[in-house]
Amino acid sequence: MSHTEYQELLAAYALEAIEPREAEALGEHLATCAQCSAELIALREAAGLLAHAAPAQVPGEDVRARILSAVRADGRQGATNVTPIDQRRRRIVPPYLLRIAAVLALVALGVMFMRMWLTAQREIANLTYQLEVQRIELNRQREVRLRDQEALVLLTARDSRRIQLAGTPTAQDAAAMFVFDQKSRRAVLVTSGLPATTADKAYELWFIPKGHAPMPGKVFTVDASGHAMIMEQVPTEAMTDAVFAITVEPKSGSPAPTGAIYLASPAS
Repeated sequence: MSHTEYQELLAAYALEAIEPREAEALGEHLATCAQCSAELIALREAAGLLAHAAPAQVPGEDVRARILSAVRADGRQGATNVTPIDQRRRRIVPPYLLRIAAVLALVALGVMFMRMWLTAQREIANLTYQLEVQRIELNRQREVRLRDQEALVLLTARDSRRIQLAGTPTAQDAAAMFVFDQKSRRAVLVTSGLPATTADKAYELWFIPKGHAPMPGKVFTVDASGHAMIMEQVPTEAMTDAVFAITVEPKSGSPAPTGAIYLASPAS
């Protein structure tokens, strides 16, 4: 027998309305199938509740009389008309057992629909998560494209101001180009050759106007080749007579330089 056929026998087995051979086969299957065993327990519990819920009825005298009359009529029939008890037991199922079987079928149907609903909910949640991940990635790619386009405009504009940053003895192979528009003060910093920082450190850009304290700019990290490109807004005080420098600071940045200077522009 297949697993589905065993499942179809569970309701009758719970009501003890199953042939001995089928009961024996199903019993062997239940010993190795946790799913069918769990469903059988649920079906028996439902059957027990329904059995207790049905009020006991005492037959009236008219019912007793009809039963005795039917018995006498059966006794007058020939032996050829006698139906074996086992066959009659299989053919005639008490109405309350039919009602219990119907309820159990509804319970099983409800369990099946609940499983289908839970499966659908899991699939919906998974699809929603994947769509959100894709949306975040698309937004990131869009922001990168916009940044690259803006940087390209600044780097190729004729009226942009270009300042070279040279590596200090701390990072002799490093270099950077700082380009900004003198009207909008929008700027782009492109670095190369900077060594990678530790996980708790990052690079920070500084604007050092003449006669002013250093002003913090963006905090950034570099890729494996020491390259980075960031967009920035130049403070008004740093538009003329300012030094641009890069130091290593804590990952969250510092209000004033604390680390070694890796890149710096020439002092005017």
